[in-house]
Amino acid sequence: MSEGLATDSHPDASTEEVDDKYLLRNPRQIRRLLRALIDQRATLTVHLMGRDQSFASAILEVDEDEDQVLLDGSVNEASNQAAERAGTLLCFAQLDRVRVRFRIEALDRIEQNGRTAFRFPLPDSLYYLQRREFYRLETPITESPTCILRIPDSSAADPIELEARVVDISGGGLAVALPVDVPRLTTHVTYPECQLALPDHQPFSVPLMVCSQQRQVLPSGVEFLRIGLQFGQLPRGADELIQRYIFRVDRERTARRNGVA
Repeated sequence: MSEGLATDSHPDASTEEVDDKYLLRNPRQIRRLLRALIDQRATLTVHLMGRDQSFASAILEVDEDEDQVLLDGSVNEASNQAAERAGTLLCFAQLDRVRVRFRIEALDRIEQNGRTAFRFPLPDSLYYLQRREFYRLETPITESPTCILRIPDSSAADPIELEARVVDISGGGLAVALPVDVPRLTTHVTYPECQLALPDHQPFSVPLMVCSQQRQVLPSGVEFLRIGLQFGQLPRGADELIQRYIFRVDRERTARRNGVA
């Protein structure tokens, strides 16, 4: 999918100013975002460090066992040779309207299925500049996750269980809608034994901290409580399941808007 050599006026092509707030160093998070670039068929702009040259590319594969990443080569052989000589590449992409940037080093050129590709170690860090801390998805009514909140009850041995529809979700938390007459939760308190069920997946346990509680009214006049909740420590693999659900729903909505679904 690559074109040939090209100049690029990207403002960050020759600078490395990074706000640490947006710099990810967790390998699991980095792998997840690189796989999301594959899932969304995102185009990368690959800059050759120290040169006013770039070419379009894409992430082809993320090998979790070896912590290796495969990058598509250019159809222009001069671009591939220049990338080999450059040693360090700087990549830019957009993921759900959020800018992603990372460096590539220790590049190995390979031939795969008759095409040039480049293999490199998983980046040590990735710059993920979000306009908000997390991209938040308003969930579709027909395919919403559900959440069970378990609230300790001083008058009984078992906690009170409140099952609610998740009305929006992000990598950092979620919001649920509850009737106004349910037992009130306590803001800034963490409820450790809640459960989250995503469509087509088994429920998993997750601690949730109450961040906000707002009384809202539907157009029909029905009142409800909107509860904002922040994730605590997610179990292994849960963050990836959440992101894949968000990416899938967002892609389907975009396809419907574009008339291709």
